[in-house]
This record gives sequence, C-alpha cells and structure tokens, in this order.
Amino acid sequence: MFKGNRKYIIVLTLCFVALILLQLLAPKPIDWRLSYMQNDKRPFGTSALSEALPALFSEQTISTKNVPLYNALKGNEINNNNNSNYIIINQNFNPDKLDTRELLNFISRGNTAFIAANYFTGKFADTLKLSTDNFYDVLAGTKADSITGHHSYKMYDSANINFVNPILKTKSGYGYKKGMENTFFNSFDTAKTTILGKNSSDNINFIQIKFGKGKLFISSAPEAFTNYHFIHEQNYDYVFKCLSYLPIQPIIWDEYYKEGNVKQDSPLRVIFNNPPLLAAYYLLILSILIFMIVGIKRKQRIIPVVEPMRNTTLDFVDTVGTLYYQTGNHKNIADKKITFFLENIRSTFQVKTTIYDDVFIERITNLSGIEKQKVHDLFYYFSDINFKETITQEELLKLNLMMEEFNKENKR
Repeated sequence: MFKGNRKYIIVLTLCFVALILLQLLAPKPIDWRLSYMQNDKRPFGTSALSEALPALFSEQTISTKNVPLYNALKGNEINNNNNSNYIIINQNFNPDKLDTRELLNFISRGNTAFIAANYFTGKFADTLKLSTDNFYDVLAGTKADSITGHHSYKMYDSANINFVNPILKTKSGYGYKKGMENTFFNSFDTAKTTILGKNSSDNINFIQIKFGKGKLFISSAPEAFTNYHFIHEQNYDYVFKCLSYLPIQPIIWDEYYKEGNVKQDSPLRVIFNNPPLLAAYYLLILSILIFMIVGIKRKQRIIPVVEPMRNTTLDFVDTVGTLYYQTGNHKNIADKKITFFLENIRSTFQVKTTIYDDVFIERITNLSGIEKQKVHDLFYYFSDINFKETITQEELLKLNLMMEEFNKENKR
C-alpha cells in the first residue's frame, strides 16, 4: 500500500519537518493570557510577586495551597490555633457554598484574607453584598468620518489608582498603561467596610471588611500584582503597600482559584499548552486525513470474474436421450425411464417395486392420492413393455404421458 503512495508520504513528511523547524526558529510571541499562577513568568503570571514575598514577610513561613478552601481550612489545626494570612489573586473569585463558609469561619476566628479579583460572584459575593463594575476612559476623535459622519472612538485599558490613607497616598497615583480592566466596587456592606483605595475617577477599588475577629482585604485590581506591572519600580511600591495591611503572620498562597489552573488530567495537556506542539499535532491529523482521502481509490489489480461451475446433469440427460431417440432404440429409452421412475417411487413412498400385485397397487394409490385405475394401468403397462423385445415410438410416447400424468397428480 505504501509503495504507490511514497511520493505523498515524502511530501507530507517534508512539510511536517519544515513546520517544526519554523516553529522552533521563529521568535516566540508574547503570551498575554491571564494566569496569576505562582510559577508563571508570563506577563500576567505572579512569579515576581511570589519571589518577593519572602523579603516582605521575612520572619514568617510561606506555604502554597492547590486545593479548594474547604479542603485547605476544614479541620486544619494549624490554622485553628495560629492566625494566618490567606492570599488569593485571580480575575474571578467564585467559591461555592462550602468554600465560602470555611473562608468566613477562618476570618472570623481572627485570621486575615487578602483577595484581589476583578469580579466576585456566587455565595461569597451574596454574603458580603459585593459587586464590581468597569470603567474605561473613552476619547472621541476630533474628526468625523467623511463618509458616515461618525466620530471615531478610542478605548484605553489603562488606570490610575491610589490609596486613601494620606501616609500611603502618592501625589500622582499609580498609573497602569495596559492590561487593566479598571474595575471598581459599586456595591458592598458600608456598615462593615473601610475604604482603602480609589481610582482617578473616585471609584472605590480597595476595601477592608471587618468579619468576626479577623479582617478581609479585597482589591478589584488583580492585574497590579502580575509580573507585567510589578516589575516597574513605582508599581511594586503599590503592591507592597497593599500587602502591608496584612499582619505579620504566616502566609498561605492560593494556587487553586487561578485562570491558569487548568485542573485537567488529559495526557494531551502538554501538547495543548505548547503552541508549537499543538500546531504539529493539528498538522499530523490533517496529514492523516489527506492521506486517507487520497488513498480511498483502490490500487490493487482488478480481480477477474470467475463464472460458477454449471450443473451439466440435465444437459447430459438431454444429450443421452437425444442420442437414443435418434438411433431409434425406443425400448432402451423406455427401460431407462421405467428404472428411473421406480427408483423415485422407492425413495418417495418407501416401498418395494419388484411385484406389481393388488397390495402394491392399493398402497401406491393410498400414498399418492391418485385414482386406483390409473395406478393399475401405469404399472401393468410397465409389465407389458418389459416383456417386449421392441416398442414403437407411439408406445414410448404413451409411456411418457402416463408417467407425466402420475407425477402431476401425485400428492407426495
């Protein structure tokens, strides 16, 4: 099969190798996908902040949890007897009912939680009456389109945020030029909430909520804690000031509630998480499909049609009968027809055919359902022919007619 398709296989193999080389030699594009993972060095990972935490909390232990809050906090004696800080950074924070209950119980016992996210939903948001909204600076163009007459608009994904506390607040604020959704809180429980930070439009983006014996700090600017913004001198100062609200106690870093935490066990996850391997994988599948489509046409030689063996018995009988008839030996033909007929009687009725007496005639009549006189005439005509040396053509025809009539009326 492969011999005739050798040229197609060579072409596909060369294309496959060329694509792999192009992927390996081409400059890798920047991956701007949100991650917030601790060891992710992409722009929106948090590896820079993770590496800086030991300097900020130099005398405290730092641990990482990659399980839901319920599993991390339920029945944990260390967290029950020693206060800790739980840090969660992600675009969305939507814990279920059990996770929310354990987190709030954890805080109410005197612990502290720091959560940075753009959006809060589910039981957690409902319990704290918490919701966020977006704000974008929109700049209208000075010139209208000559055809439509509409003004052009440009939307900036930038933000300028600052603290409320005069000691932490800076004169110009902290500016972010790219990758900021600039979300703010439009709903929260004012009775339990202290405002800690705002954006340039006076919208609240950093709050503190008193809950039991502990405190909950919530920021709506998780992008500020990512590598892209943290490496700038002015902006990492903002992160350190935010985390300075946390008491000096052990740190628990969350890795479960992350955009980059795929939580899948598929054996293909390495391929799907690596763009060059993914491109090669798709090319392989496409090559197989093309090969199958091209190879649908049969390449083997046509199998010749072999006619089945014919049943020549009837032809032989016809030939022999014709031979005897042409030689005029009617007696020989009659003897053979009688012999064949009697053999058929013996096999059909299970009777002896040596004597044509009244008992034999009566039995054949009962078994065949034919009139007794006709049966009597047929077998006695057999006896007449057996005693003759020769018979005429008319006698042979009469014998044949009587046999055909018997076979036609026979009920067996």
